[in-house]
Amino acid sequence: MNTDSRPLPALVCGVDDGYARPLRTLMQSIASAHPGAVEELRLIVLDQQISEANREAILRDADRMGLRTELRPAPTTDPRYPVSDWVSGAVYVRLAIPEVIPDERRVLYLDADTLVLGDLRPLLRQSLDGRPVGAVRDPQNPVLGRGIQLPGWDQLGVPYGRDYFNSGVMLMDLDRCQQLGVFERSRQFLSEHPDKVRFWDQDALNWAVDDNWHRLERRWNTFAMSPQAAQPGFVHYAEEDSPLAQLLEDEKTAALVHFAGPAKPWQDDYPECQLRGTYRLFHDFIGSGGVE
Repeated sequence: MNTDSRPLPALVCGVDDGYARPLRTLMQSIASAHPGAVEELRLIVLDQQISEANREAILRDADRMGLRTELRPAPTTDPRYPVSDWVSGAVYVRLAIPEVIPDERRVLYLDADTLVLGDLRPLLRQSLDGRPVGAVRDPQNPVLGRGIQLPGWDQLGVPYGRDYFNSGVMLMDLDRCQQLGVFERSRQFLSEHPDKVRFWDQDALNWAVDDNWHRLERRWNTFAMSPQAAQPGFVHYAEEDSPLAQLLEDEKTAALVHFAGPAKPWQDDYPECQLRGTYRLFHDFIGSGGVE
């Protein structure tokens, strides 16, 4: 039994209207994973111009769940930062955490396309051993030089084979981040090297942190690989560093499932599978509420 009575770090998500409904699904999964303990958690939403209807729906859900939730306006993204056809400028909103959340010392950042299946409190209490960020190695692009992340890594002076983390789940020591200039360096990288960005904020953060990050257990950011692996023509390019069989096995013990990539479980054409079914239990439970 844990006797640590200190308040837990806040959970943080950043969304625009496109991810308001997935955020509410994530909130439902958080509440369901913490029966009798949800009041120990706090959620701060970095609000990048969410509609009033979606704000009301988020706060209404939070009140029903008993999950303390606060929406804070977040700045619009610098138009110079690269985006894609399925990623909007909201992907960079996490880089505004120091400005929007100056009153927190540690936070757990979660992408809105994650689903919580286990108790987050052990993760929230975990030591980072003096490092600014705790994260999980990206299962599809685990090391630099053998993936498509950070194109031009060699020109940037980044060593071949260095571990590369996924930014969808990050335990962050904001004091340490400030001391090391993590957010400033990330923004500088995006402004000065947009041609060397493949995975948006994630490339910038990996460059800025410079391998000074705490390796979290894989269960805290388990990719939904089985739906991808079942598709015709699927190739797992990271087999040497991140065997597919192990990634599929990880799904059985996941505390946080991450539906990374352009295919999302709330989309009608997402492959039928157990993980889609699990996601839909939460997604359909909340109903539509606000604006899609």
